[in-house]
Amino acid sequence: MGKATYTVTVTNNSNGVSVDYETEAPASLLIPDVGAQVIKDLVNTVRGYDTEEETDVCGW
Repeated sequence: MGKATYTVTVTNNSNGVSVDYETEAPASLLIPDVGAQVIKDLVNTVRGYDTEEETDVCGW
């Protein structure tokens, strides 16, 4: 049986672009610097689709 994972998803409702972040330790997101960086990265990735080529923005 595998480890449980938790997913944080950010979706741009304007264009339907959605990105995920998976973690096995969701409590780490409660650390302000860690949680802020994860959300910042997800939002920047989603917003990048409005101005960049998809292949240039999302390296996941």
